[in-house]
Amino acid sequence: MKAKRFFSMILSAAVVSASLIFAVPTASAKDNFKFSPEYQSSPYYEKLTAALENSKDKTAMEKTLAVALSQEGYKNYATEGIDIEQARADGLLWTGTTLRNNAYETGNTEYTRWAQRYVMDRDENSQYLDCDWCAIFVSWCLYQAGYNDDERLKRYYYSYYAEPRIEFDADSWIMAYNFRQQGVYYTPKAHHKLDKYYWNTYYHIDVDPFDIPYQPGGLIFFSWDSSGQWFDHVAIVVDYDEDTHVLTYTNGNSDSQVITRQIDLDVEEEFRGQQFAKNSDRVMAYVNYDAVLPLEQKELTADSTEIDWNRKGDSGIKVQTDSESIIGSVSADGQYLGSNVESNMILREGLMSIGKSELVGLSLGTHNLMLTFDDGALPVTLRVYEPYLTGDADGDGKITIDDATMIQRVLAKLTPDDGTISRRCDADGKGLNISDATDIQRVLAGYDNVYNIGESAKDYGNTQTGD
Repeated sequence: MKAKRFFSMILSAAVVSASLIFAVPTASAKDNFKFSPEYQSSPYYEKLTAALENSKDKTAMEKTLAVALSQEGYKNYATEGIDIEQARADGLLWTGTTLRNNAYETGNTEYTRWAQRYVMDRDENSQYLDCDWCAIFVSWCLYQAGYNDDERLKRYYYSYYAEPRIEFDADSWIMAYNFRQQGVYYTPKAHHKLDKYYWNTYYHIDVDPFDIPYQPGGLIFFSWDSSGQWFDHVAIVVDYDEDTHVLTYTNGNSDSQVITRQIDLDVEEEFRGQQFAKNSDRVMAYVNYDAVLPLEQKELTADSTEIDWNRKGDSGIKVQTDSESIIGSVSADGQYLGSNVESNMILREGLMSIGKSELVGLSLGTHNLMLTFDDGALPVTLRVYEPYLTGDADGDGKITIDDATMIQRVLAKLTPDDGTISRRCDADGKGLNISDATDIQRVLAGYDNVYNIGESAKDYGNTQTGD
């Protein structure tokens, strides 16, 4: 699986530990969640129900592993030349309006159906999701094991992307689940990734892959070409033999199916179609977790929620919040601007720094920003302005006779005005008129500056205030 942002996934904020025991064992993690009829008629549904029943008193990691192993053998039936009717009879095919037989990586599974229908709020009969689905499978296992907060999943998903989409970025699903940094281990191959981002404290960095405390149910992240440039794949640990260094893991989207595999960390080989490399170098990170539950929502506060921003300046804005999250996003007037995961934003210890590049498209005037975090949301009022000198009609940063001339040309309709000159040169507040040109001439001639010609002011597009 090609995953461009796996590093950001494993850096998500802390999980609150709690009981994961189901009152009534069932293959449905939430009352309003429903499996497809095909899946309910399949042996995988029965295995899932049995796995949840047998693991109800176990830890979150053990329960998640039990769910994953119950799906062993489930295939992605979106490849060319399949017997569609037989696939449906086997309960393995979830169909959209158009079957894409030639799309090898199409996520035509019960797991992507869950993502599309219950997280993205799409019609389940809409087109298949084109994606690598290894992380969706892991997220689905966590969901079935007890993490069943649909709204928080949606908040993560919609804050991460400008539009509801998943194509080519299925790895982002794991972001919806937060892991304590104390339980995250980074190998030396991942070190350059740590230096690239401004995240919270790391507890285990440059850990030898042989020294990682692998446990059943833990999450393992790989870079198949061993470069560490991308974290290509996520899987769930089944077992690790400390003597032979053989790691057993179960995963989705491996040869288009759910399957358990092994990798010998001592061996140098060509693996999963990638170049020869030592398998231990393919291990990027590992996560132990206590529980899979949502953070408690709270009302966020900030040092200031009303900000003036100079569009002509060299920087963006900063908002200090009391958020405990390390994933945040910003929207303006309902339109997504970006997040600290994928753009020029930085979030560290509650301080959200929003780069100029995310804001330059905003028009002059007042905008309603919404800062969205996993532990709450914070509304911010942003007033965008440009600095100017009163009476500077031509915008050259000084007052000259040319400004008076330009005002006269605007009044004579010889020079167009988009409203900028009228706002910036109406010194007496009576609307742009010939007196404004005369006032400039008087100031240049040495008369009293009655209307503060040449003084610094801010243009908000519809109001004018002096500094």
